Amino acid sequence: MTYSPGNSQMYRNQSDFYTFTTRNAYVLTAETPLPDERLEPRARHEVPEVTLSFSELKYLFECPYQFKLRFLYGFDVPIREELGYGKSLHDVMAEIHKRAIDGDLVDDVEVEDLVDRHLHAPFAGDVLKGQLRNAALGAVRRYLRENGDQLSKTLYSEQPIRVHVASGVTVDGRIDLIRRLDTDETSIVDFKSTQRAQTEDITRDQLHVYAAGYEELTGKRADLIEVLNLDDRADSKREVVNAQLLGDIRNKIRDAGNALRENNMPRHSAWCTACDRCDLVGVCRDRQHSL
Repeated sequence: MTYSPGNSQMYRNQSDFYTFTTRNAYVLTAETPLPDERLEPRARHEVPEVTLSFSELKYLFECPYQFKLRFLYGFDVPIREELGYGKSLHDVMAEIHKRAIDGDLVDDVEVEDLVDRHLHAPFAGDVLKGQLRNAALGAVRRYLRENGDQLSKTLYSEQPIRVHVASGVTVDGRIDLIRRLDTDETSIVDFKSTQRAQTEDITRDQLHVYAAGYEELTGKRADLIEVLNLDDRADSKREVVNAQLLGDIRNKIRDAGNALRENNMPRHSAWCTACDRCDLVGVCRDRQHSL
C-alpha cells in the first residue's frame, strides 16, 4: 500500500490500494502513541529446562570450556582405532546380568560366543581387532571367575534413571548394575573398561548421581557404590554412599545448570590435569601459554 515518490514514471504515482485504504474508516493514517506503561518482556519459560546426561555433565565438571566446544560448538574428537571396544564389553556385561535376573547364569563355556556377538570395533585393523578380542575374552572370564557367585544377586542391569536436581535441571543416566550383597546391602556398580578412564573424583560424583537416581526410582537409598575395572592389572573401588556428598553433588549440578543457562563456561586459567586429557586442547591453548 506504500509508494515511492520520485521522477520515475513507473513508481512516482501512489498505488490505487493506498488510496482505497486511506479512505477506509477502519484504518488510521497516523501511528497511535504508545502507552506510557508497557508490559515487561519476559521469556516464554521462566526457567529454561536443562537436561543433561552424565557423559555431558562430566565434561562440564572437568572443564566448562571443553563442554562448550564439544556440545555447543560441535567440535568432535579424533576417531581412535579401538573405538567401540568399551561399548562392546558393556553390552556383554548387560546380557550376562539380564540373563541372571531371569535365572540363566552364564558360565565360561559361553564367553567366546558372547564376545564374538557383541564385539564391534569398526575402525580396528585385523591385528588390533584380534588383540581387542583377546582382551575382551580375558576381561569377561576374569569377571566371571571373580564375581560369578554374585550373579544370582543381580537386581537391575542397564537401569535408566532420572534425577530431578533442582527446578529446571534434570540428569539422565543409566546404571550398569545394581546388585544385592551377602550383607543384604544394595550396591550400585559401574564398569570401566578403557585405559582412558575418567578421574576418580568424577567417577565418585557419577556414582553418587546414580545413587540419587536409584533413590528417586525405588524410594530406597543404596548402601555402596562400586567401580569394577574390567582391564587387567587395574584396581577397582568400593565405597559407602556418602550422604553429605549426595547433597553436595546436587548443588554442584544445580550450579552447572545455571552456568549453562547463563553461557558462563570459561576455560581454565592455566594448564592443568584436565588439559592433559583434553582432545581439544589445541583449540584452547598450548603448553607455553597460560591464558
